[in-house]
Amino acid sequence: MADWNSGTDQSGGGQSGGFNDNFGGDQFGGNGFDGGDQGFGATDGGGGGGGGGACYNCGQEGHNKADCPEPREPREFTGECRSCGQEGHRAADCPDRPPMVCNNCQQEGHAAVECKNARVVNRDDVKDVSPEAAWEMIVDGAKIRDLDDVKEGVQCYVKSCPELTYQDLETAFRNQDIGVYIIAVEKPAMLGAFTNMDFQGNLDKKYQVTYRFDARAARPREAALWPKDTEENMTRLADAGEPVNRGLTKCNNCEKYGHTAKNCPDEKAEVERVKIICFNCNEEGHRVRDCKPYPRVDKFACKNCGQPGHKVADCTEPPNLDNVECRKCGEMGHFSRDCPQGGGGGGGACHNCGQEGHRARDCTEEKKIICRNCDGEGHTSRECPEPKNMDKVQCRNCDEFGHESRGCPKPRDMSRVKCSNCGEMGHFKSRCSNPTADPNSSMDPSGFGSADAGGFGSADAGGFGSADANGFGSADQGDSNGSAGFGGDWQSSGGGAASAW
Repeated sequence: MADWNSGTDQSGGGQSGGFNDNFGGDQFGGNGFDGGDQGFGATDGGGGGGGGGACYNCGQEGHNKADCPEPREPREFTGECRSCGQEGHRAADCPDRPPMVCNNCQQEGHAAVECKNARVVNRDDVKDVSPEAAWEMIVDGAKIRDLDDVKEGVQCYVKSCPELTYQDLETAFRNQDIGVYIIAVEKPAMLGAFTNMDFQGNLDKKYQVTYRFDARAARPREAALWPKDTEENMTRLADAGEPVNRGLTKCNNCEKYGHTAKNCPDEKAEVERVKIICFNCNEEGHRVRDCKPYPRVDKFACKNCGQPGHKVADCTEPPNLDNVECRKCGEMGHFSRDCPQGGGGGGGACHNCGQEGHRARDCTEEKKIICRNCDGEGHTSRECPEPKNMDKVQCRNCDEFGHESRGCPKPRDMSRVKCSNCGEMGHFKSRCSNPTADPNSSMDPSGFGSADAGGFGSADAGGFGSADANGFGSADQGDSNGSAGFGGDWQSSGGGAASAW
């Protein structure tokens, strides 16, 4: 159906505030993400962002104009008036400014929010036909049960008969048995940007009109909104209309309609401002492009030598302990197996027999199989009859216990995702820019994401890990702390020998 509402309706969704204009550039980008009076980076408030410029109001550094505690200093206007084109004054102060015109009734002297008159409905887009031809359009649409054709015919009929009401139309439908019913339903409260309007442009009608091919409610939930009988429906149609836009702007300060935040009579509400965090040094207050105290860090570089172009498993340099973080004490400079606080494989007890002086792989006692799920002996966690103990499952994405990586609530750490096409870390196969690898060639069975497009875990979806050729995890299945590889023990020591999830 053609849009027969007023052609001068304006969106009631509030002002855009310059969001799209300032949300580009590096990272969150823009020169005014945190400046100006309009929230997200109005053109007047870029002084406080990025490089730490001075406030446009008081001239001091350390804050922007929107957060300035000093009274607002009036500034001399040097541009052109948008109303008369003369320099030296704003459009609001223009002496030749034309009188205000209401967007609802098109009369002068008041705004749409104050208007009590009927709306001037613009039906220029509706075809000019005679009442008889319009009625034939309604009848033809009812025969083929096409409500769009029926509504189009109704608009043509209303244009040729401007005084027509919903009651008159419903009476004609019943008298001629057209097969179309106009039902006035009592909908819940509408959004403040919308209201119900009848054929003559009268707003704020209580009931909403709907066109149906059956007088009964189509769904049980509609029964409570439906009129009880024909008499009640005719009474409702006298105060019914179809939903239209009010044409009012929404205030971003008080959330009411009819004015903007600049002219809001209420006290300015405190809005939580977006924190700008540098992705290089993780400090607040600046972006990556403005990060000066610290050199730019390549998060996909080799964890051993710090050079880009290869991963730690392919690094030819000797292990650099300065880049090694102990998984036990959190300090740099040693593996967890060599931790001075104990607990590693360098001097602790055997995980098979419990005696000191040797490791599990050198143990002469019969190898024990301990389940990592229930801690029972004689079976592995794969064969465990007990339900999976999620308290012992470690996520490969966030390293926390209690859930698997596939159900991790935190954002995916792309530095742990390995492409199954090129073998590099940091992207999926679907995002790989390298040529497609030969499917007959074998992939490097490295720990994180070898044949898994999700990128987390080779044979272990639960997070306990298996033998990892890259060293992230235990290279010794008898000793969960491992004895070789860069990174020591990725997963926590479980006390089980030769067991895997």
